[in-house]
Amino acid sequence: MTASLRADEPLPAPQSSPMAFSGQGREFLRLLIAGSLFQIPTFGFYRFWLITKVRRHLWANTQIEGEAFEYTGTAKELLIGFLIALAVLAPLYIAYAILGVVLEEQYAFASVPLVVIMYVLAHFGSYRARKYRASRTVFRGIRFWMKGSGWPYALRAVLWDLATLLTLGLALPWAMASLERYRMRNTYFGSIQGDFAGTGWSLFKRGWWIWVAGLAGLAGGALLAIVLATLSLGQHEVLLHLALFLLILIGLALLPLLLAIFTRWHIDGLRFGDVAAASSFRAGTYYGLFFKLIFSSLGFLLTFGIAVGALGFLFAGVFKEAIAAAEGLSWISVGAGVLVAIGYLVALLGLGVLQRYFLGRGLWAAIVASTTIINLQSVDAAVAAGQPAGVLGEGLADALDFNVGI
Repeated sequence: MTASLRADEPLPAPQSSPMAFSGQGREFLRLLIAGSLFQIPTFGFYRFWLITKVRRHLWANTQIEGEAFEYTGTAKELLIGFLIALAVLAPLYIAYAILGVVLEEQYAFASVPLVVIMYVLAHFGSYRARKYRASRTVFRGIRFWMKGSGWPYALRAVLWDLATLLTLGLALPWAMASLERYRMRNTYFGSIQGDFAGTGWSLFKRGWWIWVAGLAGLAGGALLAIVLATLSLGQHEVLLHLALFLLILIGLALLPLLLAIFTRWHIDGLRFGDVAAASSFRAGTYYGLFFKLIFSSLGFLLTFGIAVGALGFLFAGVFKEAIAAAEGLSWISVGAGVLVAIGYLVALLGLGVLQRYFLGRGLWAAIVASTTIINLQSVDAAVAAGQPAGVLGEGLADALDFNVGI
């Protein structure tokens, strides 16, 4: 017979289960380097396999009480989704090109409908992409999944973007809370429905001063522009550019802090039935990763530039006589052009590797390690439900080039 609690007996404390990340940095870095190099001979199509391997690595090394997540998506699905998205977007691009020819004088105006359509599709695709990833995530043999259409979400997002614009950013915390609540209430772990407890007011209280600082910076920049224009100073353009540069630097300095505030607020609000999450993520972690990315990127570019310069000097010395001869100029110019293009591509891929390593894996590992799951035992009641979602959302995310990160 199960013993019952007396009226004056305290309820048992909620069980806390810290999350952990067990992945090795060197293994992930080798995966990124090999995958990036394979993109060169495959004209970029290997990225679907790279993305799949990256997700499998991150999911498999994310654990709660020793139990890991599983990513079941495939590279073939991502490729098919991308091709479907191209088939959807191709008529839009063709129509845009025709309008550009027919309405040459009103070319800028003719591009407005395309921009609006792409903007709405970006919101639609983001919801569908999340739906795809959720349905390819498994924990304890039970699938996450989402219901609902991306179109109602896109309409909500557009209206909230308009409100944010009209309020000069003041509505942004409430927009983020509303949209995440919509997404989470349509997300399930098997038979257990998700929810989001975070509010716009709680987020605003954490970061209101950043909004005030941003408005003050914009107002100060506008006032400076008016004063300089009124005084007609000869070097006012230089001063304006300097002020703009300082505003950008201040924005970049505050960005990691803003993202850290949002990350902690977002994790603290996640719910699945009685399961909750708590985060101890610190802004210092974000700043550390941010500066590691900046300095490693500068070091990479410097080293790469020195290597390319040395190879160029060696190339010029070896083919000195051929370069001087007119008959050898054509093929050497073509070869040099190809090498320059490859070098430029390698540089971009190298920066991409560093970005994925620090702000992809590094940030993922830091967030996981600072997150605690409360009442995990309540998911024992979950039963399997839901079906795998389609691949269109991921394809749109890739085709529209807004699918940053993982």
